[in-house]
This record gives sequence, C-alpha cells and structure tokens, in this order.
Amino acid sequence: MGDELRGIEEDVKFNWGGAASLEQELRTTAGTLDGQVPQRNGYASHAREEWRGAYSRQFVQRMEVCTSDAGRLSSAMTLAANQVKELAAAARREQDRREKARAWKEKHDHKGFFDKVGDFFTGDDDTPPIPPPEPPPHYISDAPVRGRG
Repeated sequence: MGDELRGIEEDVKFNWGGAASLEQELRTTAGTLDGQVPQRNGYASHAREEWRGAYSRQFVQRMEVCTSDAGRLSSAMTLAANQVKELAAAARREQDRREKARAWKEKHDHKGFFDKVGDFFTGDDDTPPIPPPEPPPHYISDAPVRGRG
C-alpha cells in the first residue's frame, strides 16, 4: 500500500465550529461596515453644507480616504470569509477521504486468504480506490496600501 493511505489513522485537526463562527463574524462585520458608509457619508455631507475653506477640503479628502478604506476593509473581510469557507470545505473533503481510506483498509486487512487469491486470479487491483490528499490552498495577499494623510 502506497502513499494514498498515509496519515489516515487520525482525524483532520480542524475546528469546524470555530471556522463557521469566524466566517459568519467576518461576513457580519463586512455587512455592518458596508451599511455604515452611506450613513456616515450623509452625516459628512450635512456637516459640509456650511463649511468653507482649507479645513473643508481637508475634511472631504479624509472622508474619501475613509470611504475607500472601508470598502477595502469590507472586501478583505469578505475574501477572508470565503477563504475560511474554502479551507473548511477542503478539511471536510480530507476528513471524508480519510474515513473512506480507513474503511477500505479495514475491509482489505480482514480479507481471507481465499479472497486474496481470488483477487489475484480475477485481476482485482490491490491498490486502494482512494485519491491522494489534495495540495493545500495557497493564498497570496496584496501588499497593504498606506492611507493618505
């Protein structure tokens, strides 16, 4: 038996509940942030109605930075939630693979002599019908962008 069965003895070490909770928290927080931007821009617009001069222009620039940063932060949280979900799905697939491999190994190890001889004569393959482990996902993030002053 080859590498297909390597590591099947133990379950995948993964916090399923923690991953689901983290994914939900990221999505909720991104939604909250997205919902606050229009309201805060409305407050800023109201504040600028009678505001003139250099500080008014500076305020507008800073509000643009805040709006842009909020959008980027929300997008990053949504991306992170999607990646957590993808990691949980990969962990689930690996757990299923290990359980199938254990079941096959158990059945294979308890075959009788005559079953093994019969397999030889009928050409049944002795290799497990279990796919190899998936390669782990590889995520690359963009470099952080410094805000304008």
